[in-house]
Amino acid sequence: MGIFGAVSFTHMVMADDHAEDHFVQQAHVHGLASLFIVQEGGLLEMELESPAMNLLGFEHAPDNEQQRQQVGSVLAQLKNASQLFSVIGGQCQLVEADIEMPPAMGIDHDSGHYDDDHDDHDDHDDHDDHDDHDEAGHSDVEAEYEFNCLQAAQINAINVSLFSFFPALETLEVQWVVNGKQGGKTLSQSDSRIELQ
Repeated sequence: MGIFGAVSFTHMVMADDHAEDHFVQQAHVHGLASLFIVQEGGLLEMELESPAMNLLGFEHAPDNEQQRQQVGSVLAQLKNASQLFSVIGGQCQLVEADIEMPPAMGIDHDSGHYDDDHDDHDDHDDHDDHDDHDEAGHSDVEAEYEFNCLQAAQINAINVSLFSFFPALETLEVQWVVNGKQGGKTLSQSDSRIELQ
């Protein structure tokens, strides 16, 4: 996706070494997720990173039909960016949502559906009782959103509704670069608005 593969996002993250160190240290903490926001011209991109536990309630391969349905439900919810994020000002419209579920969840990322042939994950069961940071590929969810904004200079706030849909999410660490201004904030259920002006 556009900006997140570009220099501007790297520059944004590296611009604040303290914040970068904080996100690295908190890379996989249940209840905590991170959100990065970058605007460049008429393009606004958001990247959400969260332990699967915050969103799914588990981090292992689905054990039964109920858990498989939960994976599908969360995937659909994450794709519905208009319910999760409300960009105030700027006349922004979502143009792309890219959700990466942990490999153990068995989602076919080309189709976006559960892969019935991806059921044999006994080799992952050994990780159920661990919170291994080096196994992040098996336990983290990443979601990237791309918005096209007709009047990007008028973006003044973003309301985040993730807490309403994912009650296990307690804290969201946010960093942004919007209209040349860099900032950061810790969001919670009681304070879920990002002021950008």
